[in-house]
Amino acid sequence: MNTSKMIHAWGMSLLLATAACGDDTESGDTGADASTGADTADTADTADTADTADTADTADTADTADTADTADTADTADTADTADTADTADTNDSEGDTSTGGAEDMAEIRVLHLGVNAPGVDVFANGEGPVVENLEFRNGTEYLMVPAGDYTFEIAVAGTGADMAVLAPELTLDADTKYTAVAIGDLNEKGDITLQALPLVDDDADIDPANVRITVVHAAPAVGEVDVWEISDPNNPVELLSDVPFGGAATLPDIPAGALEVGLDVDNDAVPDVTFSIPDAGLGGLQVNAFANNDAKGGVALVAQLPDGTVLPIPANAG
Repeated sequence: MNTSKMIHAWGMSLLLATAACGDDTESGDTGADASTGADTADTADTADTADTADTADTADTADTADTADTADTADTADTADTADTADTADTNDSEGDTSTGGAEDMAEIRVLHLGVNAPGVDVFANGEGPVVENLEFRNGTEYLMVPAGDYTFEIAVAGTGADMAVLAPELTLDADTKYTAVAIGDLNEKGDITLQALPLVDDDADIDPANVRITVVHAAPAVGEVDVWEISDPNNPVELLSDVPFGGAATLPDIPAGALEVGLDVDNDAVPDVTFSIPDAGLGGLQVNAFANNDAKGGVALVAQLPDGTVLPIPANAG
């Protein structure tokens, strides 16, 4: 049984999130217009020549030659004027080509603190900041617009500096992409469940207004692999994900928005050991992150993170 769309990565950015928490201007080369002007001048020349021919009929040959010379002189002047116009147009085009435009490529990132036994933290970006201050357990930030690019995020106990960071994940933020940087794990533990950063991509594109898109994340270091069940109809339970390890994440197929009953099976017997009742919160058309997360005493809650940064811990049902 494989976990769908597992997002493993790291380095989050508990980033900036917060505060809370050219182009060659086809300047339409008027050179083309200059060409048109040149054609017009040629047409005028032809007319002048025709007039000269008429003059030859009524005047002597010498006069006709003089008239032709005059026409030629005028033609030369006209041609020079046309060339000047073309030169001016080319100069304008060159000036247009030197322009630079276009907005800087931007990404969006927010931060969520689900690190068990970890105090409030400050987050620095590439040594600058803090960009997030004293972010407490099960608190998060709104999205923050930042330039796309490479970042190192130093995560330190609140009140200390970037040089005292307990985590320093590195992350590349792509343009036009939304990210959530989550601190998960247990500060008092070692190995795979120790404190760490997990980056998620929040894909909210093309969600039907009647549906909701849920990304499920195993962020409960006190719990081993889990199976995730949808049990709104107790007589027809549906297994959504199986054998999800700590740190595992998967985005479910879009489902109708509304109230939902979810269960976690921790011993692989197809019977949920802990269940949660998710209310109808008007989430149609939205993308939501749902984290299974335990507290310092081992109690497991389902922590929902909404698009506006709101964090809603949903306690387990009694029994």
